[in-house]
Amino acid sequence: MHNNLFLHRLFILTEQGKIAYDETFHKGVNIIRGDNSSGKSTITHFIFFVLGGSFNDFVPEGRRCSVVYAEVEMNNAIFTIKREIEKDEKENISTQSPIYFFWGKLNESLNPPVDKVWQKFGYNTTNNIKSFSNVIFDNLELPIVKGDSNITIHQILRLLYVDQDSPTSSLFYYEHFDSQLTRETVSDLLLGVYNEELYENKKRLITAEKELENIKSEIKTTSQFFTDPLSLSPRHLKVSIENKEFQILEIQNEIAAIRTKEKEVNYGTNSKLSFQALNEQAITQRYIVVELENQKSYLNNEIEDSIFFIDTLNKKIKALKNSIQTREFLGNLPLEYCPECLTKIKSNDYDSKCKLCKEPIDESFGVIQARRMELEIGFQINESQKLLEINKRSLLEMEAKYSAELAKLHDFQNQVNSALQDVKSFSEESIDSLNNSLGFIKGEILQYRTMLENAELYERLQNKKNELDKEVNYLKGYKFNAEKKQANLKEQINKRVREEGVYLLNNDLDRQDEFKNASDFYIDYSNNIAFLSNKYSKYSASSNFYLKVSARFAIFLASLSIEGMRYPRFIFADNMEDKGIEQKRAQNLQKLLIDRVSQFDSRQYQMIYTTSYITEELNESEYVVGEYYTKENPSLKNIVK
Repeated sequence: MHNNLFLHRLFILTEQGKIAYDETFHKGVNIIRGDNSSGKSTITHFIFFVLGGSFNDFVPEGRRCSVVYAEVEMNNAIFTIKREIEKDEKENISTQSPIYFFWGKLNESLNPPVDKVWQKFGYNTTNNIKSFSNVIFDNLELPIVKGDSNITIHQILRLLYVDQDSPTSSLFYYEHFDSQLTRETVSDLLLGVYNEELYENKKRLITAEKELENIKSEIKTTSQFFTDPLSLSPRHLKVSIENKEFQILEIQNEIAAIRTKEKEVNYGTNSKLSFQALNEQAITQRYIVVELENQKSYLNNEIEDSIFFIDTLNKKIKALKNSIQTREFLGNLPLEYCPECLTKIKSNDYDSKCKLCKEPIDESFGVIQARRMELEIGFQINESQKLLEINKRSLLEMEAKYSAELAKLHDFQNQVNSALQDVKSFSEESIDSLNNSLGFIKGEILQYRTMLENAELYERLQNKKNELDKEVNYLKGYKFNAEKKQANLKEQINKRVREEGVYLLNNDLDRQDEFKNASDFYIDYSNNIAFLSNKYSKYSASSNFYLKVSARFAIFLASLSIEGMRYPRFIFADNMEDKGIEQKRAQNLQKLLIDRVSQFDSRQYQMIYTTSYITEELNESEYVVGEYYTKENPSLKNIVK
């Protein structure tokens, strides 16, 4: 099951560099227990903070810490992250401090080898720089949402962290500046109904429709200047130019015949200088055309190289993902009998040791390397795509310029050819008349060439319009089908969430009749509430708390049985007995949750919660993490007051 997040170890240092907290967590259920005011909530605050949450409201003991490390596992890749507690001159803690990534385990990160370094990623994303949210999303295989709703890892954590400071009416971790669009996008993302291709195609549909309208407007404006439809036909205009050029050739031949009859060819000084000037202009223009041809050829080659390079990089990313999946598949093949003696091999700790040689296995090394390579290739694809778009635009401009310069070259060449023949005296009236006609026809050719340039642009606009018409029709059809499929998938997932929520409510102690008799359960993510049949029903503070916790754990429990959900099978809750809930009721809720998750493979999820009302049975169980904290023995050690 993909989209897994696990916290292996949490390590916190004081401002003096001493260890304030160092505990190892395990997959499955983790219970942090202790008396009130013993620092349990502070630990969940640090978990929220190090994973990328925007938090700065630490208790005084937490504010005296300098840095927090976390060894985490995301989709079988184990690595370490750290986040420093940055303060300004007024001792205010920054909520947007960067996160450092080390592609290895925590012990190794404290004294890294020469070939490994920490990588720093900031809070904000730019066109050229990834944020730490982008890196975490890549490792959790969560699509990065772009556009109006900028979803960060903080927004994701708001649905994974059950805190005690948020109002019971708030399903998400509460924050002042919140929007329905953000909450709805986060829920779609985690439920697995967010379709990245649909999102991109919807954005492209908006852009394509705007482009289509602009092109239609440009076509309409262009056509208004030419009442004759033939004026917008490149084929017709080229034929007209060829006819005019033929007329020029006939006139030139006639002039040459008249001169031949009168006297021998006599190159005059002025005529020769005129020919030389025209010839120099033609040579210069030819250089311009050749240079443009070379630039066109260069751009075409660059575009082909970029397309091939991007395709190769995408294939590399696909190969990396296939490699990770192959490694995971082959790593799970059971070896039940010894290949030497055919004796059945006794079971051992399959998570960390080889069945045959009993040596420890580092299953994450290859995956980590692949993740790092995938990140670097992603940067290359982004840069190559930008270069490709620039070259395509340059080629379009170059082709238009080339057509115009080539026409100029033809005109210069015709003038040179005329000058070669026209080096005799022009005193005769008949020759003057022919020359006047020649100039008039050349003027017509210039007009036709201008019209041809507009006609070719008009033709390109028509072709682009046809392409956009096809694209818009395709995108509209895709959008309709994808949204229909998305709605069906969302209903299936919500049905499972409702079943889990009803189960937790029905098995509550007999404190709220509506809970015991509940048959429906709804979550309105955009409006940030959970309710039964009536969203305006009022309950006691403890029952409101129970309803909210049931909703959050219902989503978590649903993700354990629906592989398509992107919820990372990770939840952490602060204080399971908040808002005055009685001890017996809180303990019953803990038992319900542990009994329910015990039906699933504990290697696929992690649940962390704090409590002051732990039963004796759970206090002696394998679920507990760390000591039982008291005011005299708090969670954070070595704090200088």
